[in-house]
Amino acid sequence: MKKEPKNAEETIRSIKEQIMALGPMRPGRLSVQYRKPQEKSQAFYQISYTLQKKSRSDYVREADLERVKTELENYQTFKRLCEELVLASLALAKSCSR
Repeated sequence: MKKEPKNAEETIRSIKEQIMALGPMRPGRLSVQYRKPQEKSQAFYQISYTLQKKSRSDYVREADLERVKTELENYQTFKRLCEELVLASLALAKSCSR
């Protein structure tokens, strides 16, 4: 069970530790595509994402599927933690200016 942080500085420290513990990550969404969509046959996995204002998509081998899913989850966790970090930093800045 995690300890509840007592103040904004502890929250910031905790979030930074969680970010450092994340493994490899990648943005995007994973989907199943079909070479013959009318028949829903010959399925393959594809990841689609936008990076530096360019849309991209890559094939994902079935052997790499679990690793890619973990990387996608890590990226979503990273984004959530970044937002929490900004909120905690704002709270700290506001408490210092009083």
